[in-house]
Amino acid sequence: MRGSIVDRRIVLFCWIIIGLILLPTALSQSFASQMEVFLSPERDAGDPVFTSIRFVTLSYEPGSEFAKIFNGTNERITFTLNSTTQGMDELQRSVNEAILKDKKSPIQLSNSKLDYTAQIRGDEDRAQISYKIKFVPHITNFVLPSNSTTPALDLDWRGVVVQGPLTVTVPKYGKFDINYPIGPVKALFPAAAQKLMSVEESKNILETPLLDYEEIGFPMDRWHFLFDPTGSQASAAGSGYAEEGGSKVVSVFSLGESSFREGTHAAKESSASANIDGSEVRIKSSDPPPSAQIQVGGFAQIKKINNAEIAFVSPKGPSGTATATGGFPIQVLLILGGMMGAVAILVLIKARKP
Repeated sequence: MRGSIVDRRIVLFCWIIIGLILLPTALSQSFASQMEVFLSPERDAGDPVFTSIRFVTLSYEPGSEFAKIFNGTNERITFTLNSTTQGMDELQRSVNEAILKDKKSPIQLSNSKLDYTAQIRGDEDRAQISYKIKFVPHITNFVLPSNSTTPALDLDWRGVVVQGPLTVTVPKYGKFDINYPIGPVKALFPAAAQKLMSVEESKNILETPLLDYEEIGFPMDRWHFLFDPTGSQASAAGSGYAEEGGSKVVSVFSLGESSFREGTHAAKESSASANIDGSEVRIKSSDPPPSAQIQVGGFAQIKKINNAEIAFVSPKGPSGTATATGGFPIQVLLILGGMMGAVAILVLIKARKP
């Protein structure tokens, strides 16, 4: 009986250790600006998921006009848009134009979906505004024209930045700007929005695009690379995975872990202060470090041609191909390390039992 109780405690202890390892990883991923996509050369189509996260903090004096507006506030705006929503055509057109102009990429977006969430919480001396935008377009034309039997995939589109306001029609709120941080403030607290936009210092921060994926454009030779010749990643790649030559292989490029080889990825921050209604208002904006993953059906080799990054894809990797660049991915190593640590503790405890 006593042995059974001890065994249950050991199992519980092991799960706690694993949970402590998994929790920081899960939190870091949930708060990261990211892009995830599976690219199939066979289909020349994909559905990338772009996620934008931002936090804006307004600090003001207790008793000021802003304190009267925001103190005790806890407001949340959330809505979903699709290709039939008024204004989504303009969004897709703006993204396509930005990709063509800035990235010289031929890809085209269509049938996009967007999930928008903003929350404003205020107390007597500050208000925090949090944003999360999940943008899921359908993309085509990333396979470049070629006479070769080896498909060439354009990857430069990933680092697009959408400039300017993007206004859509949202039930309950009417015309709503989804690209500028001022959007939810204007919808819920128009008087405060007018004050903030009347001052250049705060206006600059509140007109910084949320659909900004420039950090995802970090050079591909500084991404972690994992080649999976066994196809164990294929089931996680989503629909559209193509079996080539009777085998399942997938290449995975991962961005987000800071290291000597990959470089350091830091949060993007900006701050300013302004005098509004006779009192000081400080504004700070913060975007988490980038995190992204690109999965490609087949063995992908990145080459730079005229400043363009292109993935050349073959059905299988050359003999002796290294399956990963240093330390990919750190989350897997942490989990395995934690499990081994838990097993080691289990063995020690068992060994000490009379």
